[in-house]
Amino acid sequence: GNNFNLGGLSGFPFAGNTGFGAMAAHIPDDGYCLTVYGPHVGISSDGVVGKVERDGIELVDNCCGSAIAASNYLKGITDGGAVVTTKLQSFTDFQQGAVQELILPHGKRLADAENRMIELPYALYDSQDLLVQDIVMAGAGGIKKGIALLGGIQINTGPQSLDYFHPLRFDYMNNKGEVLEDLLPLITEE
Repeated sequence: GNNFNLGGLSGFPFAGNTGFGAMAAHIPDDGYCLTVYGPHVGISSDGVVGKVERDGIELVDNCCGSAIAASNYLKGITDGGAVVTTKLQSFTDFQQGAVQELILPHGKRLADAENRMIELPYALYDSQDLLVQDIVMAGAGGIKKGIALLGGIQINTGPQSLDYFHPLRFDYMNNKGEVLEDLLPLITEE
């Protein structure tokens, strides 16, 4: 079937309630919806989390660059090195500013992490999961039959290997936003 993109930088659902309503309007009367969401992280061929090789590019680059920039912004705040400014948001970089704000509650968690780059996508996921649940609850009435929410972390690898998805939530909900079944054990148990 067709897809409808609700996301933006770092995987946050920037289309929000309005985008979700527009998406729901495309679901046939007898149709269902699968919503897949979450941040992504790179793992280079030598196992470095937060880096990835890209086809045709020699540089092993940051992945997710937006998430790492937000993490560095947060580290500047928690370490006391952030520049004090009256400029809170810039419309020309609105999404990045929002990512930086939405990661703020995870400052201590990231500072205390054994490996900040491993913990970062989980912190992002936790913020995104709250947002997705709020958006779905606000727009559940537009869902005709039901919706499955599949949330997790997309793991990007180099061009010579497959990418992966680490599922953290897989719920089937009715059009009232009520969870009818937790499907996660069906795809994660061995």
